[in-house]
Amino acid sequence: MLYNFRINIIVRISIILLMVAGAAVSFTQGYALTAVFIGFLLAIAVSNLIYYVNQTNRDLANFIESVQYNDFTTTTSARHKGESFDELYQSFNMVNRKFQDIRAEKEANHQFLQSIVEHINIGLLCFNDDGEVILMNKALQALIHKSYLINLGALKQVDEGLWSTVKNLAPGERELIKLSVDNKIKQLAIQCIELVLQGEHFRLVSFQNIQSELEEQELVAWQKLIRILTHEIMNSVAPIASLSSTISDVISHNPSLDEGGMKHIKNSVDVIKKRSEGLLGFTETYRTLTRVPPPNFELVEARHLVEEICTLFRPELERKGIALNASFPVQPVTFQADPALLEQVLINLVKNAADAMSGRENPRIQVNVQKVGQKSQIIVVDNGQGISGEALEQIFVPFFTTKKEGSGIGLSLSRQIMRMHKGNIELHSVEGEGTVVTLTL
Repeated sequence: MLYNFRINIIVRISIILLMVAGAAVSFTQGYALTAVFIGFLLAIAVSNLIYYVNQTNRDLANFIESVQYNDFTTTTSARHKGESFDELYQSFNMVNRKFQDIRAEKEANHQFLQSIVEHINIGLLCFNDDGEVILMNKALQALIHKSYLINLGALKQVDEGLWSTVKNLAPGERELIKLSVDNKIKQLAIQCIELVLQGEHFRLVSFQNIQSELEEQELVAWQKLIRILTHEIMNSVAPIASLSSTISDVISHNPSLDEGGMKHIKNSVDVIKKRSEGLLGFTETYRTLTRVPPPNFELVEARHLVEEICTLFRPELERKGIALNASFPVQPVTFQADPALLEQVLINLVKNAADAMSGRENPRIQVNVQKVGQKSQIIVVDNGQGISGEALEQIFVPFFTTKKEGSGIGLSLSRQIMRMHKGNIELHSVEGEGTVVTLTL
């Protein structure tokens, strides 16, 4: 009963009233000293009453302070207040328990994400605008042989080129860099994204060692190239060797050649000459593929570039009954590129599209320009014969061609030019329906 808030207040007020009455009586009866003493006790009683009433405010202040300092371990009880305060203090305790649950859940999520970050074999580095490193996982530690980085500048000690690449890498970009650590060469693919957490900017950079994948792809590419080179060379060398042997036999068995023998030798020599010139042309084509000049970058307006290509091809295509059209967005699409090299790519694509129109009804080629995010795209669409799935897998292999008189370097050269522009070329085709080639810069 003594713990009930109302009873405590009533008792304290009653005592105060009695003291006031006692002080008044003592003063009127001439007992001044007694009145002063009772007044002193009255002051203490009033102070005690105020302190007691303010207990709830102190509990609330302590609760808010606990929230401020993330201390949710304390609980409060209303036993000394009575039932009227039960709901308030139960709410305090419920909020405390809720915060404890949230903290536990947050810690569990943090541990879960931390386990994922440490488990993946891709290096991760997170830093803020001041270059302070916030996160560095074990995969990156193993990759650069550093157990920790205090700030981004510490990457200079590993490799200055790596530091410069990471520092200047724009969000969404991808860079390839060669890194030498402990006399071992590693090819790294580096990508970056930007994060904003509670108003603070962070950059998360991923480091993927693609050395083994590059070596495997390089081996496959060399095998394909060698197979094609061998095929082309054998096509020329075999008849040359055979005809040379035939000529030798004719001369050996016929010391005095008649007109027929001389004619046979002349025809054989002509064939040898033709095949030799073909082999020489093939070698020259290969040299062209491997000696693409570096691009001279300038600001290019896509409309101007595409309209020049359309002007170049439209008369010839109209004679063949092929429609060539282009479409452009309202806003100009510009990008940094070498216009001469890009023209060569577009010429190859339009030529390929025109060659695919044989026997098609209402043949047409459409060139579209568009902006997708920060990227610019030029798309060449045709309704030609399309490409089979088997041929599509090898379409970018040098010297592979589906045309009887094609060199097989057009698309491989186009891909090489696009990579030099840090762009890409994608080809989608359905046999019997047409082909879509997308250039992204």
